[in-house]
Amino acid sequence: MWKRSLQILPLAVVLATATLFAGTQMTASQTTAAIENKLHNAQIYTHGEVHVTYANGVATLTGTVNNLAAKRAAVRAARKVKGVTQVVDNIRIYAVNVTPQLILEHARKYVVTYYAYTIFDNVNLELRGNTLTVSGEVTQPFKKYDLGKILTDVNGVDKVVNDIKVLPVSPFDDRHRLQIAHAIYGDPYFIYYADQAIPPIHIIVDNGHVTLTGVVATKMDRQVAMMQARSTGLSFSVTDHLRVEHS
Repeated sequence: MWKRSLQILPLAVVLATATLFAGTQMTASQTTAAIENKLHNAQIYTHGEVHVTYANGVATLTGTVNNLAAKRAAVRAARKVKGVTQVVDNIRIYAVNVTPQLILEHARKYVVTYYAYTIFDNVNLELRGNTLTVSGEVTQPFKKYDLGKILTDVNGVDKVVNDIKVLPVSPFDDRHRLQIAHAIYGDPYFIYYADQAIPPIHIIVDNGHVTLTGVVATKMDRQVAMMQARSTGLSFSVTDHLRVEHS
């Protein structure tokens, strides 16, 4: 009899546990409220208005937010709720009083204030509709990832295409970058440029091939910059992509 009781006990424990979990299963309205709470904690409602419906494990999000980062954050927040097996994202991007010019200005500000953006990187921005394409060159893979991510915070952008090229890792190129930077910004002729918070002449080195890009004030400044870049004698080629301001 004692042995038989030991055999029955595990089954009783299993049944009791199953009953406990069944009792804590949330209703559809409770799950909807939990999703809304997650959205609130993720500060989604500071970016717009998102509505939630839930049925049979599927959460559907509708409404509008002002940027792509908020849209993605809303989907991530909904997925974290117990019982949600699928999230249908029908959120639209809508920003009030945002023109294409403002979008590009804000995107440029995000780029130039990025802590790892230097004179050895170059980023170009193009806006078509609400799609922002970012291209150019950076010296490290993490910069490409970071820039693609932070540009999703720009209001009015519903898609970011990241076409940035990561330059090859090369000690020779690194040394070359520093020598050209010293030749240009160490020249008293360019002291006005060197003193700027964001020096406008960017030096892109790709396997010994140099491209100068950015903006200078005059044609003479462009010519002197090219001459200084060639003076190091290490380049396989030096290409001039500098723009003259207001030209």
